[in-house]
Amino acid sequence: MSQIYKKEFKEYFVTYTLIILNLIMFIIMTMAGGSTNYKNLIIFGAKVNILIQAGQYWRLFTSMFIHIGFTHLLFNTYALLALGKYTEKIFSHGKFILIYLFSGLTGSLFSYFFSPNISAGASGAIFGLLGAIVAYGWKNPFFWRSGLITNLLIVLGINLLFGVIAPGIDNYAHLGGLLGGVLIGCILILLKKKRQNLH
Repeated sequence: MSQIYKKEFKEYFVTYTLIILNLIMFIIMTMAGGSTNYKNLIIFGAKVNILIQAGQYWRLFTSMFIHIGFTHLLFNTYALLALGKYTEKIFSHGKFILIYLFSGLTGSLFSYFFSPNISAGASGAIFGLLGAIVAYGWKNPFFWRSGLITNLLIVLGINLLFGVIAPGIDNYAHLGGLLGGVLIGCILILLKKKRQNLH
C-alpha cells in the first residue's frame, strides 16, 4: 500500500506539495490566533492594497498560500486536488508550477486593481488551472466528445455565479486567475507546437 502512495505522490508531487504548504500555513495561522483574524491575515501576507502600494509587492504571491477560515481551505483543497492532478498530468510538473503561480499572480493583480477588500486564498490559481485545461482541450475533439470540457465550463459558471451571489467572495481574483490560466495555457500549447514543427 505504501508503494501505491509513493507512486501517487511522485506522479503528482507538485499538487500534493502545494496542498501540504496550504495546510501548514493554515495550522500555523490557527495556532497564532486564527486564520480569520484580521491582524493575522496581515502578518502572514494577505492581499492588502494599501500595503502593496507601500511596496509590499510580495503579498501578491503570499496571499495565494493562506486561507480565511476552514471552509475556504476545504473547498480550495478539494478543487486543487481535482484540477491540480489533471493539470500536472497533461502539462508536466514544471509547467504546472508556472501555470499555478502565473494564474495566482494575475488573480491577485485583478483583485488589487478592482477590489479594495483584504483577500487571500488559492482560488485565483485554481481558476487558472481550470483556464489552462480549457485552453488545452479547446480544439481537441476527444475532450468535447468525452464531456470533460463541457463539465469544466459548467463548474466554472457555477463558481463564478456563486462568487457573485455569496458575500465576501473575491470574484475579481477568480476572473483574473481564469484569464491568466487561459493565457499561459495557450502560450505553452503554442510553444509546444512550435517545437514539434521544428523537429
